[in-house]
Amino acid sequence: MDKEILECVLKRNWKDSTPEKVVSMEVVPAVGKFVNFLSTVNRYNFKIILGNGRTAKKSLFIKTSSTDESIIAYNEGRGTFKTEIKMYEVFKEFEYIMAEFKDSDDVLWCQMIYYIPYTCIVMEDLKAKGFYMISNKDLFDLEHCMLAIHALGRYHGICKILEDRGLLSSTGYKPWCFFDNEVIQLKYWGIVALVEGIKKTWDPSWTQIVDKIKITKESLSQRLKKLEEVDETKFNLLNHGDCNKNNILFKYDWAKRPIGIRFVDFQMVHYGSPCLDLTYFLYLSSDPSVRRENFDLLMRTYHDSLLNTLNKYQYKGKKPDFEEILAGMEKCSFIGLFIFLTRYPSLCMSEETGPQIDMKKVVASGGKEGYADEHFKPDLLEDGMGPDIKTFAEFFI
Repeated sequence: MDKEILECVLKRNWKDSTPEKVVSMEVVPAVGKFVNFLSTVNRYNFKIILGNGRTAKKSLFIKTSSTDESIIAYNEGRGTFKTEIKMYEVFKEFEYIMAEFKDSDDVLWCQMIYYIPYTCIVMEDLKAKGFYMISNKDLFDLEHCMLAIHALGRYHGICKILEDRGLLSSTGYKPWCFFDNEVIQLKYWGIVALVEGIKKTWDPSWTQIVDKIKITKESLSQRLKKLEEVDETKFNLLNHGDCNKNNILFKYDWAKRPIGIRFVDFQMVHYGSPCLDLTYFLYLSSDPSVRRENFDLLMRTYHDSLLNTLNKYQYKGKKPDFEEILAGMEKCSFIGLFIFLTRYPSLCMSEETGPQIDMKKVVASGGKEGYADEHFKPDLLEDGMGPDIKTFAEFFI
């Protein structure tokens, strides 16, 4: 087939599948309650007429900034939408690099279709491609964890390649949100409320354990600020920053096994040790027993994936050995446990239960009010949190 005929074939095919007119549109929430706090995410369902005259149904995700004034100010201060748009633009560049290296692996992100600086992002609807979040009240089993942590290793390798090629910078990013003073204050109130909630609602034997957790907001801030410092002698890269179960979608095969994955929500990216992303993922996505019982396996899976990606794209810089990753995870264990203990009760919350924290009351009372006793019920939390509470208490001996 000569070039002119092939050109006509391609143009006709693309015209046949090109939308010509939107006949109707429906807007529905794209995520469940308590999932997205900085943005409003809606699914736009369209009925359209194609270039060949046929009708079809299509859908898109449209993400806009929250209408809450305090969140608007936070988004503007951190540049969340500007950051995310930049990431999607760079990911598009990486797809050309994938073609250059004949990499047939699937991408790890959705496609950005359009944006309005810097308040709105139009994206493909991953549900239309068969990708789904797990249930709001569930955490990842080992099968989901293995796929996700392998993908995280690949994602980190990709970010390092993009940095090496000058497409991503190592500077110009806000520190990780958990190093913000306001967030540290909220989390400090959360750990104090947890200790009091355990004393009030759990078996009395737990009182002597949680009484060991003696911490001030100032000492907590000092511990976390040490982790904020980037150790230039170690392997560093651009972290996702919010790699938790609500920002990871899976595709499944006929036997309901996870076989594909996408990461979303790149508003909190920050530069530093990959162990910050790893820690955040493990403590806020995996079932606690899976994390505790399979830690070495998960770390080796991550490390192998990271090195395989770096080697595939012929990265010539320093690569971390397995011992460096383990040492980084040990260094991050305090913040991992701290975040886990303040967030796990909410992770166990179902949409039917509703929110058990009145954040406005928490802020207004300086952390003394706003937490419902039901938030700390031992029947929901003790098996998952108990071993980690004991480990966390050991930091204060």
